[in-house]
Amino acid sequence: MIFKQFLSLNPQDYHLTTPLCDDIQLWDNLLGAILKEQAGEDILQLAQKLYKAPSDASAPDLLKRFPALKDPLRVQALLRAFTVLFQLLNLAEQKEIVRVNLKRQAEADANAPRRESLLDTVMQVKAKGVDADAMRRLLGRLEIVPTLTAHPTEARRRAVLDQLEILVTLLAESSQPKEVTRLDQPLNRGSRVENDLHRALTALWLTEELSLTPVTVEDESRNAVYFLEHTIFPIVAWLHQDLKNALKETYPGASFEVPAFLKYRTWVGGDRDGNPNVTPEVTWKTLTFHKRTALQIYLKQINSLLREFTQSARRVPADQALRKSLAKDAAEAPLKAERQNRRAQEPYARKLQHIRVRLQATQKSLHASSTHAIDAAHAPDPAAYKNAADFLSDLEVLRNSLRKSRAHILVDEGPLADLVVQAKTFGFHLAALDIRQHSKEHAFAINELFEAAQLVPGNRVYKNLNEQEKLDLLTQELQNPRPLLPIGWKGSERTQNVLDVFRVMRRANRMFSKEAASTYIISMTHTLSNLLEVLVLAKEAGLVRKSHHGDDWTLKSDIDVVPLFETIEDLERCDGLMKQLFDNPAYSRQLEARNRFQEIMLGYSDSSKDGGYMSATWLLHDAQERLANICHDHSVDMRLFHGRGGTVGRGGGRASLAIRSQPPHSVNGRIRFTEQGEVISFRYSFAPMAHRHLEQIAGAVLHSGCSSQEENAPKTEWREAMAMMAASSQEAYRALIQDDDFWTFYVQATPIKHISRLPIASRPVSRTGGSMVGMDDLRAIPWGFSWVQTRYLITGWYGIGTALDAYISQSPEHLGRLQEMFQRWPFFAALVNNARLELLRAHMPTAAVYAARVVPKEIGDRIHGLIEDEFNRARNCISQITQDSDEVKRANVIERTVQLRNPIVEPLNRIQAMLMDLCDPEKESGELQNDAWREAMLLSLAGIAAAMQSTG
Repeated sequence: MIFKQFLSLNPQDYHLTTPLCDDIQLWDNLLGAILKEQAGEDILQLAQKLYKAPSDASAPDLLKRFPALKDPLRVQALLRAFTVLFQLLNLAEQKEIVRVNLKRQAEADANAPRRESLLDTVMQVKAKGVDADAMRRLLGRLEIVPTLTAHPTEARRRAVLDQLEILVTLLAESSQPKEVTRLDQPLNRGSRVENDLHRALTALWLTEELSLTPVTVEDESRNAVYFLEHTIFPIVAWLHQDLKNALKETYPGASFEVPAFLKYRTWVGGDRDGNPNVTPEVTWKTLTFHKRTALQIYLKQINSLLREFTQSARRVPADQALRKSLAKDAAEAPLKAERQNRRAQEPYARKLQHIRVRLQATQKSLHASSTHAIDAAHAPDPAAYKNAADFLSDLEVLRNSLRKSRAHILVDEGPLADLVVQAKTFGFHLAALDIRQHSKEHAFAINELFEAAQLVPGNRVYKNLNEQEKLDLLTQELQNPRPLLPIGWKGSERTQNVLDVFRVMRRANRMFSKEAASTYIISMTHTLSNLLEVLVLAKEAGLVRKSHHGDDWTLKSDIDVVPLFETIEDLERCDGLMKQLFDNPAYSRQLEARNRFQEIMLGYSDSSKDGGYMSATWLLHDAQERLANICHDHSVDMRLFHGRGGTVGRGGGRASLAIRSQPPHSVNGRIRFTEQGEVISFRYSFAPMAHRHLEQIAGAVLHSGCSSQEENAPKTEWREAMAMMAASSQEAYRALIQDDDFWTFYVQATPIKHISRLPIASRPVSRTGGSMVGMDDLRAIPWGFSWVQTRYLITGWYGIGTALDAYISQSPEHLGRLQEMFQRWPFFAALVNNARLELLRAHMPTAAVYAARVVPKEIGDRIHGLIEDEFNRARNCISQITQDSDEVKRANVIERTVQLRNPIVEPLNRIQAMLMDLCDPEKESGELQNDAWREAMLLSLAGIAAAMQSTG
């Protein structure tokens, strides 16, 4: 095959590994050939000229130098070419991560297992003095809960992701030695792989990059379920087996019961904060979709097992429990006569057939229930499983009978063992659905309900009461067993939506599983009344019920109420609020009803937007320690829920390092965190990537769960230094965003107006859903997205330079102290390293092109100057702390890949700045205001997102 290079890249110049260089050059060559075929030689030449052109051209200069850019269709093709290149580079890097880990696995031995594998982790934990009994206690509380969200940070369509998956699979195959034996491929496999790559890349080029229609909640739900079904479902079983093997090898002779320690949850279809598209009906459809998918997966697994479990009763006799189970099946879930006869001497296969009949009956029952109204009841099929526990019981009956013979190898590992783990993990709900709503919506509904029930004395209204009056009234209502409202009462549509969500939760918990929808998260939790309001609403729906025991009373509760602390002020006072909550007589009953378990969510996005990266990071760290202490003092079993995003400014970075850097005992074997947007597709598109991600997280949680209070505990002077620097950093950050000219600069120097038009999510970019009028209304995700696009990336570093510089200047000893903190305090090391990475990805010359658009020019120059000065301060201070050398920089793979990407990203940025001039949404007249130019603008957003491997 004859190739035409796209940009003639030379990755060897950046000291990348030979396999990665080979893959990059393969993509460069192949994309050049595709462009020549599909777009024409002129597009190829234009791309090469732009790549080699000086990077300081303004938008008008760019049009003069390249007149071809006056054609929007040519611009679209050009943007698409660069976008596809970055998508291919991302695939090459993902494949390289897998290759390196496979190489390490091949080179590992019992004394030096692959780094950060579960075997490596368990061996390290044992070396810390954790004996078998202590390990059993740790396993008993081990719980890792990744939570998939639909936040608008994935700029690629599902169709594009599918094409990329085909391409990376072919890329991996092309790297295999030609003599590798493959029984599923023709003998002339080598030439076919080249042709397959060419064909697959052509298919990607001909696939629309952007959706032609707005994204719906149903689209987002299908996307989340895709990853659950195709990647996460098998990986969970792999991790479980990894941990079993690691324990067996590290603690020979000891026995362990490994729990289903990975539990997936999702917000997709349940997160209604600021998203009017997430209605109660949508939430119900999402829950039924989850169960339908889980049943389909299990049926597929059972059909596969039928081909393996063909053992006869003569060779592997069925035990009494299996025989009894089969008799029950014959009465309740009979087989067709021919199937019964065919498997007459194969009890294990026959049991699987009965399981299949029951799963099919459960499907039919689900279909019947999903067609009823939210509050309606229906009669289930008698052959259907009542719940996932009954399904799991059937699998265990099969497994136990085989264990009693010499066939235990068939069930201790392999597909049946995997299915048991998967049934324990996913049940029939697949992923538990969280419900999230803003606190103001609950307050509005309570105000209307209390007014209808005439509960507020003195002709007053609830919303006008002070906090203590609200607490007294809410606490009193929780102690009253009667409902608030008469049967048939209808309030406003806004209140009815709030109430109906609780009714959906009640129905799902009764019909599907108690885990299906049992968590209610309150955005912008500011006061204690915000939490009690939700309990009162849950009580009205029957999710919370009062019962008397003599003179005392208790609550029965089917839900966990989770406060979300996400502003700087809320983080500062969250421990005091939780103490008040635990001391409240009504909420203390809620705690008892939930086994004294309390989940607390911390918001990384809004806190960073509110106070800047360094300040928010420190306050979040400090808040975790304070919350852990409060929960310990009140004998509350706490699980922290970290609302992390993809970028550093939203808590991103390596999740395992973030866990290891948390305060002692804040990770008590339990942790929950969000997986958002492009992070989901990066981590979960390919099974080996997901495997690596999850084994690192599990290892970090095991390490943290057995750490002593003193381990990694910072010195007093370190904490004092951090508090001082955090305050200084926040002051510098707020001075920028509160500058009188900042909003003028922001809306002109960033593509925020266009981000709101990008069809990548069902949720609006502003909380009100209307046009943006200022910082308070703008969501944190598009805020971060806009700074990534312009290469400023201030959300991951602004303010840290001022803080470090001021501290270092105070005393000659301070630089040495910061260097010691960097070497010995994981939290500070993670903070500095994350900021260092964002500074590396930022590019001030490119950012200046965007600043040049601002009118009046004085504002653009001044604000850009402030940002650039802080950028230089931050780089200089961090370099002093980390004591970087040229050798260290060259050894850093991330730095080298960023250096490779930087000159390729610049043409995209220059074209986007040009398009911002041509497609200003506020200028609706002019010959350039048409759909072709607007589509080009949106393509530029997607292209830079691919280039930066990051959106919001």
